[in-house]
Amino acid sequence: SSQFEDIWQKLHNAANANQKEKYEADLKKEIKKLQRLRDQIKTWVASNEIKDKRQLVDNRKLIETQMERFKIVERETKTKAYSKEGLGLAQKVDPAQKEKEEVGQWLTTTIDTLNMQVDQFESEVESLSAQARKKKGDKEKQDRLEELKRLIERHRYHIRMLETILRMLDNDSVQVDAVRKIKDDVEYYLDSSQDPDFEENEFLYDDLDLEDIPQSLVATSPPAHTEDETFQHSSSTPTSTTSSSPIPPCPATCTTVSTLIYQLQCPVHFYPSENSTAPSAPPAAPQPSLSEVNIPPSLGVCPLGPVPLSKEQLYQQAMQESAWTHMPHPSDSERIRQYLMRNPCPTLPFHHQVPPPHSDSVEFYQRLSTETLFFIFYYLEGTKAQYLAAKALKKQSWRFHTKYMMWFQRHEEPKTITDEFEQGTYIYFDYEKWGQRKKEGFTFEYRYLEDRDLQ
Repeated sequence: SSQFEDIWQKLHNAANANQKEKYEADLKKEIKKLQRLRDQIKTWVASNEIKDKRQLVDNRKLIETQMERFKIVERETKTKAYSKEGLGLAQKVDPAQKEKEEVGQWLTTTIDTLNMQVDQFESEVESLSAQARKKKGDKEKQDRLEELKRLIERHRYHIRMLETILRMLDNDSVQVDAVRKIKDDVEYYLDSSQDPDFEENEFLYDDLDLEDIPQSLVATSPPAHTEDETFQHSSSTPTSTTSSSPIPPCPATCTTVSTLIYQLQCPVHFYPSENSTAPSAPPAAPQPSLSEVNIPPSLGVCPLGPVPLSKEQLYQQAMQESAWTHMPHPSDSERIRQYLMRNPCPTLPFHHQVPPPHSDSVEFYQRLSTETLFFIFYYLEGTKAQYLAAKALKKQSWRFHTKYMMWFQRHEEPKTITDEFEQGTYIYFDYEKWGQRKKEGFTFEYRYLEDRDLQ
């Protein structure tokens, strides 16, 4: 992101260790945001609802590149604390860990490729199904449909297996060498599975003993549609409303939403009363008691629209929106700096007992001396006073240089002005020696100019 790049530039242009530490903390916060975005992108890539996933994969790779850059900065910071020993350790790379990462990267890339091929197959199935509805009896298209369904099923099988192996690799439940043994066969399947004379190795994963792994390592991806469901959605042949298989009985207890929906889908049986003259069948087993179940419309079971809000809920919603429009500023929570005298003494009543009125306005700060404004800016960091001091300095034609962390002012008109920089004589305030200095022939690059509009 652009914010990550800005913090990265500030970190490398920092003048002292305190600034580097601050920018590194900001960079760490930004990389955590990017990691959360990467997890969300992974979820979207695994979803079958999104067909074109190229942009998602590119953004995920971009985030992973930024994460690698941050790891380099973090490693440099840690090794400096341990001098030469830490520096020597940082240069050593564990070959076993490196090999494990390479195999994990290969598994991830292979899974992504298989998912993309599945998406292509499903798109072709939809296209062929639409053509089959218009022109029935085309045996060539029907054969292609059956072949695509078979490929989708086999691809999903390999995706499940490879995801399981990837989890086992992360948990050190499988050896890297064992995974490398199947690499050639998997790549052969990936490249040649659509060839007419392709013969698949049915014992590809037998050496890994995937049947004996714990249940926690099995991939928990949502079940894919079966071939019959895909064909029913794409075919125009009407299906029968009856089924030869018996309807499963309704459960006796309902504890989850899915169970409630299942109960609604089950038929309600009506039994004759005791006074009926029809012969009754012998009782086989006690029937579970049936009770009326109220499903809220928000569950999406029946299209009744959103749940109507009560008067109290509408009032709470209006109050919440009003609170958002009057959100407090961080400076509102700033702790008031009170002056406590070492030797208190009584003062005359006509002396000021409280700060002068309007002392927190820009007009008040513009009446202060330039040196006072510099003192407030450098020593009251993160306060409203620093903000007002910066605003007053800008009104006096001072400009802040983000690389040198100093304030500059033109001493005369620049000799050279371009779109990227200006060159001339400047007056700058040296906060380390606490005094104003003159710099001739200085080049002020606009990329280091703090030009945010202070409101």
